[in-house]
Amino acid sequence: MGGSGSGNRRSGREREGMEERLSRDPLFVSYRREMVQAGRSPRTQAAVEKDLALLAGLLGETFWGQEGFLWERVDRPRALRSVKRLHERGYAPSSIARILSNLRGFFSYLQKTGHVEEDPFRRVSGPRVSRVLPAVLSEEEAASLVAVPVGEEDVSSLRDRALLELFYESGLRLSELCGLVWGDFEEGSGSLLVHGKGGRDRRVPVVGEARAAIVRLRRAKEGEGSLPPSSPIFSGKEGRALSVWQVGRIVKKRSREIGLDRKVTPHALRHSCATHLLNREADLREIQALLGHASLGTTQRYLHTGLDLLAKKLSRIREES
Repeated sequence: MGGSGSGNRRSGREREGMEERLSRDPLFVSYRREMVQAGRSPRTQAAVEKDLALLAGLLGETFWGQEGFLWERVDRPRALRSVKRLHERGYAPSSIARILSNLRGFFSYLQKTGHVEEDPFRRVSGPRVSRVLPAVLSEEEAASLVAVPVGEEDVSSLRDRALLELFYESGLRLSELCGLVWGDFEEGSGSLLVHGKGGRDRRVPVVGEARAAIVRLRRAKEGEGSLPPSSPIFSGKEGRALSVWQVGRIVKKRSREIGLDRKVTPHALRHSCATHLLNREADLREIQALLGHASLGTTQRYLHTGLDLLAKKLSRIREES
């Protein structure tokens, strides 16, 4: 009667119901307030709520009390069984690793605030996740991609050119690029105020072709009407900021136009920027600051480059420290 999809629809409704109950749980409400104060993004908050609802669903109805979920009853054996059930349900290793990370964050908060004695997930090992980085363009391919000819009066083409130039030159995250507004761009100093992860803002220099492309885009938009500081730099026909999906489509379209026979993602431009800077003898710490990484280790993992060159860079940093 229900078909193979009915179970999926039912489990989806059950999860939504669990998330609704969880949204009234006093300890989760307190943790959500903590995440907001820490500058965690709405997307991250939603992911944490989803993962905690999943745990509550795995543990069952007996863990719900009159005041809310009985988090103090979650011990290490139950934590291990929960992870085992995730494996049995076919969750990908990367998904299980993310879920464990969110659960550890929540229980660490409960331990810090005195609601549980220890984090039951702290010593629970997650699956080994292989880190696959996007393919990196050659410098010639990247130059061809961002140098697509544009029509002088075509605002959308000017936008695409500025978007690609800035993306490759600055190595911005996709979400950072989509969130830029004209008030973030200082034409005089040639810099951008970038609103990064965790509420960490940074200044990024914009020079050369990227700066010229953004200035041309601004002049074209000013010719169409007023351009308030709060309006997005990269917008669609109705003036709304481009979505990450729309930017991905632009990158894909432009890469097809220049004849690239492989998939090119926006993230590949960020990786290409970092790798090409290192190849040109840029300092690792400068690349770290440009990309907005909190640690140098993240920057090291991000780079596609020869081990010999990376080892020389790291040795130089240690000698200077």
